Amino acid sequence: MPMAIAGIALVSIISIQLHAPGGLEVSRVQTPRLDKEARIAAQQEKEREAARLRLLQKLPTLGYGNLLASWTFLNFLQYFGDDLAREQTDYELLDDYFEVIVTHDPLWVEMYNFLSTSVSFYQARPDLTVKLIDRGLKSLSPEKNPQSWLVWRVKGVDELLLIGDTQASIKSHEMAAKWAEGTPDQIFSPRLREFAEALRKNPDNKLIRIQSWLMVYSATQDKLVRKRAIQELIKLGVKVEVQKDGELKYTIPPESPKPEAKKK
Repeated sequence: MPMAIAGIALVSIISIQLHAPGGLEVSRVQTPRLDKEARIAAQQEKEREAARLRLLQKLPTLGYGNLLASWTFLNFLQYFGDDLAREQTDYELLDDYFEVIVTHDPLWVEMYNFLSTSVSFYQARPDLTVKLIDRGLKSLSPEKNPQSWLVWRVKGVDELLLIGDTQASIKSHEMAAKWAEGTPDQIFSPRLREFAEALRKNPDNKLIRIQSWLMVYSATQDKLVRKRAIQELIKLGVKVEVQKDGELKYTIPPESPKPEAKKK
């Protein structure tokens, strides 16, 4: 039990660090490229890890599901941070790690941010992110975790920016607003409703998308995610300049004036 407590404490520290203001980029392994023999070994290790994760999904936890989820999260960090191995086997197992975590500890709200960043951007499968979030939401509620509204928010951003399902994003933001009510975070509820209403009135609202990509950029230090955010902001007409400290200096273009109705 002391080891178990220490393990949970370590995961909590890592989670706090990675979700601190500005975030913390996961350390990347910088080593020479693998030779053919090493590539084969890396592929075999990937297959063994995939089999292990499939087993963990069905493993009885005897009431220690959160401990198993925390241990799996530590393994995810090691897998995600190993650039050398990922060059050979890609990021195909990311959703498998989170399937284990969501299965055994769906109330762990903080991990859904990692799910979105890794699976949506590195595995390029936002559809899997939304699928796993939907599974987790079946177990979540404001009563079980007052910050559960954040999961709807994560889902809504992925639906808007990466999947392009505006109607689903509107629903997710409305649910986030509803779940935030009566919690210590209820100050965000009106803003979330305004966000959803702005999308309902104008599904092609450029300003909403600009604000969302700016939020994505500021919420992480991950280079790939920040690069994607900058690319999307430029597409939306934003003039961007990255400062030496990594902060973004930007100019949002004025909205095009609506054409006046012709007088009869």
